[in-house]
Amino acid sequence: MEMFNILLVLGVVGGFLSGLLGLGGAIIMIPLMLFVPKALGIGVLSMKAVAGLSMVQVVFASISGVLRHRKNKFVSIKLLLTLGITVAIGSGLGSVLSKYMSNQMLLIAFGMIAVMAALMMFIPPKDEITRVDDPDAIEFNRPLAAGLGLVIGSLAGMVGAGGGFILIPVMLYVLKIPIRVTIGTSLGIVLIGAVVGAVGKMATGQVDWLLALALVLSSVPSAQLGSMVSKRTPALVLRYSLMSVIILTSVQIWYKIIV
Repeated sequence: MEMFNILLVLGVVGGFLSGLLGLGGAIIMIPLMLFVPKALGIGVLSMKAVAGLSMVQVVFASISGVLRHRKNKFVSIKLLLTLGITVAIGSGLGSVLSKYMSNQMLLIAFGMIAVMAALMMFIPPKDEITRVDDPDAIEFNRPLAAGLGLVIGSLAGMVGAGGGFILIPVMLYVLKIPIRVTIGTSLGIVLIGAVVGAVGKMATGQVDWLLALALVLSSVPSAQLGSMVSKRTPALVLRYSLMSVIILTSVQIWYKIIV
């Protein structure tokens, strides 16, 4: 029960940041689940166990958050479908392949993805649009978006992440999507990919259902709260918050890999 209670608390953190920043929550939840239980002397979760739990948490936190962002008109359905379908295909493939990878390989894969995302966040924005009346009127390169979605989905599926932490820099700097629409749409894309990824994890016996329940119970309401706060947060604050989260997570994961 101690592990269940700890994950209840961690789910609140992951859900809130999911709704606030459109990350899905995995980039926060994975290091938290790896480090907090061990630091408190409660037990140790393997990377495979964490990956399975994280994927389930991402599904429910994303559903909660995207509904609120859609209500706020921060979700582009056109972009969501273009990226979402290929992310889902890649996520399903990656989650099944992960069964045949070692814990160390999964950790290194996650660390590499986090570094790529962190480096992209340092690219200075050009003429950023902060107000969008019609998200579906935004133009972007569809073939490029589809190709990127397949690659990101495959990598994210392997490590039990929804992919939001790499999707967001790609949407901002490669596809040139405004930050509020990026955050809202990212959650929808993450949701599609995470559903397929979660099925892959469950089908291969990589999910502890009791611990997954703890994450779901706490992350759903906190994702709603995070989405409401996101609407009232200045775009620049959101950008630097995203940068900080991605950089800190990258450092933390590589510390575990090296040490």
